[in-house]
Amino acid sequence: MILKKTNSRVYTINLFSDYLLTKIPNIEESIFSVIDCKNFVIIKGKTSHKEILDISSITREFNEKYEPETPISHTIDLIEYDYKLPKVKNLEFILHKSENCSYHKKQIEKFLSNESSFDFRCFPSEVSDDELVVTSEFPHGYSLNQGRLIYLYGKHIFYSIPTNYNNSSIIFNLSLDKNDDNDNIISIFNVDKNSEDETLKSAILDVFDFDMSWLSSEMKKVDWSIELTNPLEEYSFIKKKNKDFIIF
Repeated sequence: MILKKTNSRVYTINLFSDYLLTKIPNIEESIFSVIDCKNFVIIKGKTSHKEILDISSITREFNEKYEPETPISHTIDLIEYDYKLPKVKNLEFILHKSENCSYHKKQIEKFLSNESSFDFRCFPSEVSDDELVVTSEFPHGYSLNQGRLIYLYGKHIFYSIPTNYNNSSIIFNLSLDKNDDNDNIISIFNVDKNSEDETLKSAILDVFDFDMSWLSSEMKKVDWSIELTNPLEEYSFIKKKNKDFIIF
């Protein structure tokens, strides 16, 4: 993930995507993708919820609460309701050894050095405010069972890796498909070693049961907007280390 400049266009629509989720009961499955076209905003989404959202009211509430530099207005609602979304069971993502493992330490250094002049060109996958169209990004706008929970569990695992282990960046591939045997539930690519890390994988499989029910319960108690409004802060329950995690 790329650390977003506060009040940039992509920051605002990511925040709005997550705000839409707060208007849907957390027992429902939802995905929202918000597209900023400068002169109007398209809200594309699918949700198992049946009740139609009042987008005008939600937009007004959002602008009043977060006071974005460019308020959201002139929305086009393309949300599909009563839609059966299957649970996401596979996800690949990269994590980094840093204050918040979603972001590379060099991004954080740049962000902290002078947030007001954060230069997206330092990280090519960042989005410029000059782009004609800007789209919200995963995990924002995604309910827990739409890949977000797997991503957060991966972060929980990453924070438990011993600090002296050589793992500045790790590419995780997690599979929760019950048809897979235990060995295929996870694959680990260690960027430092430029290879699959079977030692780390074996250690993870020894101590993590991939039961994410506790994490789901904790996430339903907290404010998800913190992931954007205070991006270097991390939920304490995600950072809590597994004391049994030892690598020989």
